[in-house]
Amino acid sequence: MRAEDDACAQEVRSTSATSGKPVFFHYMIGEITAPHCEKDVKDALALGVDAFILNIDTVTASWATGTVKRLFDSAAANNFKLLFSFDMKGYDHPNKFINYLLSYVDNPAYYKYNGKPMVTTFNGGGDKFKFGQGSVNDGWKTQLQQVMANAGKPIYFVPAFADVGVNADFFTKSYPTLDGAMNWEGAWPGTGASGEVPTKTDTTLLSAAHSSQKTMMMGVSPLQFKHLDKSNNWYRRGEQNLEKRFAQVLSMQPDMIEMITWNDAGESHYMGNSWPEPLSTSTIGTYTKDYDHTGYWQILPAFFQAYKRGETTTGGMVPTNGKSVQGTFWHHTLLAAGTCPNDVLSRPNGATTIEDRVSGVILVAAGQTGLSVTATSGSKNLGTQALNAGYNSFSFTGMTTGTVNVKVVGSNGASVVQGSGKIAVTNQAAICNYNFQVVGLA
Repeated sequence: MRAEDDACAQEVRSTSATSGKPVFFHYMIGEITAPHCEKDVKDALALGVDAFILNIDTVTASWATGTVKRLFDSAAANNFKLLFSFDMKGYDHPNKFINYLLSYVDNPAYYKYNGKPMVTTFNGGGDKFKFGQGSVNDGWKTQLQQVMANAGKPIYFVPAFADVGVNADFFTKSYPTLDGAMNWEGAWPGTGASGEVPTKTDTTLLSAAHSSQKTMMMGVSPLQFKHLDKSNNWYRRGEQNLEKRFAQVLSMQPDMIEMITWNDAGESHYMGNSWPEPLSTSTIGTYTKDYDHTGYWQILPAFFQAYKRGETTTGGMVPTNGKSVQGTFWHHTLLAAGTCPNDVLSRPNGATTIEDRVSGVILVAAGQTGLSVTATSGSKNLGTQALNAGYNSFSFTGMTTGTVNVKVVGSNGASVVQGSGKIAVTNQAAICNYNFQVVGLA
């Protein structure tokens, strides 16, 4: 974290007007089978997740409503929670989804915050969302919040207005009706931006929220890579994003965090299961098949636990699997200067920020000494780093073609944990695929 970001985070950190520190995962609704819904619910529970935020852009299509029902059935059976994020690309007015929302808010699996069903959105802050009122604020107030209250079901409304920027007057002048807000775009550097993800918009929104007794939800994500068509072909740097975001969140201690995402394969930031059935009619599988991201699960529980304990640094993050060392690493499988001559989409926007790095996080149990981590790429040794008890992040440059291996060894040279990428790094590929290969150490 940059010094100025850390100073700002320290300044705005305060006691929230609300209680509880939930961890959510953004969950894209597609056609997902009942066994897969149940597996997602059980896996999220095991990680320490409080609820899935269900991104839904239609409440009429059977493929969507069927999956929602299956998720609620699984959640109710396993004491897990769910809430809705209404994706406003699919609605021109809240009256299109209010009845559907009303049909679920009394479900025992619906997530409540401060005793109220929590509701969020994706987008909805722009001028086209006035819903016949004089302002966007009044539109949401009269057409959603008051309608739900009049039905006897007042909600806790924390939208992600990703279509507008944040400012110091977000809750006083722009949207005073909100109970809180989520800073979606703050989870990554901008397209074409290098370096760490800045926290300027996070600190602005957190300060604005707490000064108005509102709630702020912060986003955490590994990267963003989309390669669908000419208008959906971009890369937002992730080589050193997730591990830096951990420290930013712990330092700022927002009221809630939203992990982006559990299963959005289209943007490559899925950290949960990516099932084949919702992708059957899409080209997304061309850059996500065989790119399993569940290796992140080695390090996420420690982060969630540290956040919930109120720790303000990563120092207390230790293995959660009962072992002395636990960790994960990630990297691209096409070199930054690699070629993909047969790809009609060509290289993604933002490709100049792609780096030939192997990055990762190693958690070391208290009392363990003399450990080090080494990464190799093909026959090339990328580097070795000594490890301390607690949280360690590494990022080795110079990745080249061949298989990437990462190994933690003790002072006697014996291997403690290690991992190898199943997909070798190449300098030419059928498509310009800059998804991450994510490998858990074992």
